[in-house]
Amino acid sequence: MPTWTSPPQLVALAAFYAQAQEHPERLSDAVFLENVKNAHWPTNCWSYVEASFAIIAPACLLRPHLTAELIALPIDAMIAGGMDDAEQVIAIGLACATRSDPYVEPSEAGRRWLTQVWPALGELAGSVFQARLEAALAEDGE
Repeated sequence: MPTWTSPPQLVALAAFYAQAQEHPERLSDAVFLENVKNAHWPTNCWSYVEASFAIIAPACLLRPHLTAELIALPIDAMIAGGMDDAEQVIAIGLACATRSDPYVEPSEAGRRWLTQVWPALGELAGSVFQARLEAALAEDGE
């Protein structure tokens, strides 16, 4: 699991992930999602995307059934950053795992998820992207 040493919210999240791995039955999905979401911080859209992938990748390993909800976090930031093509989603996540100087360093487990599992999730990522884009456009139209 992650071994972040800073910032404080990632140190706390790493400890939470260790607890979730050791005793998954003690944590409901709602508590799990709340902890993952609370680890994010305000920044520009594209730095948020990179940080979010580093944050959610271990979560997707621990709770694969929550992957669609978790990937919505970086996807929302991609949309806020102006992206309108779902075909780019997988490549961007993969780039976050392979970047030489990342905004937030993915853990080894997170990097493994991003390089091995994430590329096979194109259909899911596309569906989530399309739904989130439509929601964002509807919200803008109100």
